[in-house]
Amino acid sequence: MGIENQQDSQVDAWLREGIAAVKAGQNEQAHDLLVRVVAHDEQNVCGWLWLSGVVDDLEDRKVCLENVLKTDPSNVAARKGLAWVQQQLEQI
Repeated sequence: MGIENQQDSQVDAWLREGIAAVKAGQNEQAHDLLVRVVAHDEQNVCGWLWLSGVVDDLEDRKVCLENVLKTDPSNVAARKGLAWVQQQLEQI
């Protein structure tokens, strides 16, 4: 297995562990794992989307969702999430 394949499988493992942590309500652990995912693969749509659910700040959530849409402009979940975030930010 080459170095690139090892890195890809490590990113996949972090993503799986991050998603499991979100589902288990372990948001801090999920945040740490998902940040690793997107730091190593800036175009990881799933990583950005799941990360958007565990960040506390609306601006951070907006950045996550915008990053999803850079890679996948037709992502419905990201579009809906971004519309919600923008609505919340307008109310502040």
